[in-house]
Amino acid sequence: MIQTALLVAKLLAAEPGAAEPRVEVWAGHQVLNGKRKVPIYGEKDTHTENYLIAEVHRLPGHIEIIQKTCRIDIQPIKSVLASMKTETVARLPKSRLSLYEKADGSVAGPPWNTGWGDEDLDGDGHPGATVQISGTSCSGEVYVSNQSTTTLLSGRATDEGLSGQISVRMKQRIFGASGFCLKLMAGDSDETQTGWFAYRRIQPGNSCRTLAGKPWPVKAQGSK
Repeated sequence: MIQTALLVAKLLAAEPGAAEPRVEVWAGHQVLNGKRKVPIYGEKDTHTENYLIAEVHRLPGHIEIIQKTCRIDIQPIKSVLASMKTETVARLPKSRLSLYEKADGSVAGPPWNTGWGDEDLDGDGHPGATVQISGTSCSGEVYVSNQSTTTLLSGRATDEGLSGQISVRMKQRIFGASGFCLKLMAGDSDETQTGWFAYRRIQPGNSCRTLAGKPWPVKAQGSK
């Protein structure tokens, strides 16, 4: 009886436990293209590039990514530039995506959501997040919410990172604006953008702050 108990104990001790994920830091880049209806000018092409940093948990067959936005570059439309202050971008919510990696390196996963509502995200006394608008005839601030759903169209993982194509549906609501011109012209939107993404593993300890002002470690296809 004692020998049987000892044998069971040895077998239990020899049984491998759950694998610990490999934790890495990745720099990411998204390039998104779409169309937007602009008052007076009609439908115009849009081009946005998002710069990201992510904490990544890797297990065989599974990749978990928790990412935050470091910078957003929006191509001007008819000389009108939209941008966010650095402190506003720093407060944007993180997003979390869970991907399944196949033996050939291709990845798949469910859509993931990110965004914010009417809470004063940047603490400036206005609802939502404040977007700076700069143009020759119409400038000021717009106060917006954003709800985005990102769908993975294709992707491939390597030991060094991940790349592929995505589609993003973005719903934006306008809560208000400064100046008569923007109040008249700004409106809610519901648009879909498609494009490319790329991630590359970087040294642990890096952050949006340490990467600021340096060449970004990775660039997705279609970058300008």
